[in-house]
Amino acid sequence: MQEKAQESIWVLGATGYVGKALSLELLKDTNEKSLITCFGNRRVDLELMERSNLILNPLEELEEHWLKRFPPKVIYHCARLAGTSPKKRKEAALKGEKANRRLIALLKKMEKPPVIVYCSGTLMYGPQSEEIDESAPLAPTAYAKQYAIAEQPWIEAQQEGILDVRMARPAWIFGPDSWFLHFFLKVAWEHGAVPYYGDGQQMMSLLPLGDCAGQLKHCYQEGEPGKDYNLYGFAPISQKEFAEAVARIMGLPTRNIPLEECLKSFGETVTEALCSNIPVRTQHQAWKEKYQPYFQDLDSLLKTVIDKAAALSPTS
Repeated sequence: MQEKAQESIWVLGATGYVGKALSLELLKDTNEKSLITCFGNRRVDLELMERSNLILNPLEELEEHWLKRFPPKVIYHCARLAGTSPKKRKEAALKGEKANRRLIALLKKMEKPPVIVYCSGTLMYGPQSEEIDESAPLAPTAYAKQYAIAEQPWIEAQQEGILDVRMARPAWIFGPDSWFLHFFLKVAWEHGAVPYYGDGQQMMSLLPLGDCAGQLKHCYQEGEPGKDYNLYGFAPISQKEFAEAVARIMGLPTRNIPLEECLKSFGETVTEALCSNIPVRTQHQAWKEKYQPYFQDLDSLLKTVIDKAAALSPTS
């Protein structure tokens, strides 16, 4: 008699920034009956290889037999195909769209399709004049203009109601890498001042990387079928106030980088991302209150992340 395949928890994009953090978060809950299947693209991650089923299988080449060998009860989708320019991001997004439509077709054929938690972002909302929740219409800005192409199949699948698709929209994911390292810390280390961009009044909803992973897990464990969830950790703060808080910890002054200088240095897409005003809240207060964050004090978070980034960076 053939042994029944064990249900699995899948992470697509498991070797990426968010996907790796999420995989490690999920591995905290493993026992002999649970199984984590991590799909990466090209990079071998030794820790994930040792502790999970690490499969190097790009999203656009995801093989159907894995659905039978490790049938997923939930798929955390963190696999966003990247590009270094608007043109290349669009090309990657079109590949992602095709891959996502193919995956959706495979999932619809399953007797018991998994829950899908899709990791999107609040840039999908575009600039706002006030705090918004999940009912706000989508008007993608910056990188999301291209990312929205790959995301569209999941929005359509959610609207159809055939699959349980839960769209997670993290705010500013805050860790020792990514935007904070490249546009704030490295600039501060080089110029001796912590920057803020544009007029600095744009509001930021910060989300610690660990809490991004935790809230993604929470979307599955405590979320409702077919709902959207804004992920954030703290009340919105202006970018100028954020820069001043970072500067206090680093013992440095702040420095304003006007819009024109930002455009000249980084281009339109980065400038739109850095200067967008997208403060968020959630409609799902009971869901939010059930989640226990890793950080409740912003200054403690800032110091922890700054110290970790400095330890990891040769340029600090």
